[in-house]
Amino acid sequence: MRMKPIKLFSLEEVGRDELNNPIVEPVLIGLYKGVISQWSIEEIALLDREVTKNQRKLLTDAPRIVINQAQRVEVDGETYSLLEVKKDFQRWRLCHVKADSP
Repeated sequence: MRMKPIKLFSLEEVGRDELNNPIVEPVLIGLYKGVISQWSIEEIALLDREVTKNQRKLLTDAPRIVINQAQRVEVDGETYSLLEVKKDFQRWRLCHVKADSP
């Protein structure tokens, strides 16, 4: 498996609009390595169809403390919302991400 550079972002409030809704912008919090992977046949059988249809898996070497602060991740020019850390291995973290709409 070939790891690629990834960027982790947090979303910080930079102001408010005329309806008092927050305006947020992504702020880079780290550069790490990672790879987006597909679901295995066993996972597809176990998980809900909506999960496997809308989400992907991200395997990364980013520390858990950084992942906990991040809301977005960019891999190969694609932006994903970071949903949760599913498993914490010694060197790697397995996360579920969801592709952001264009």
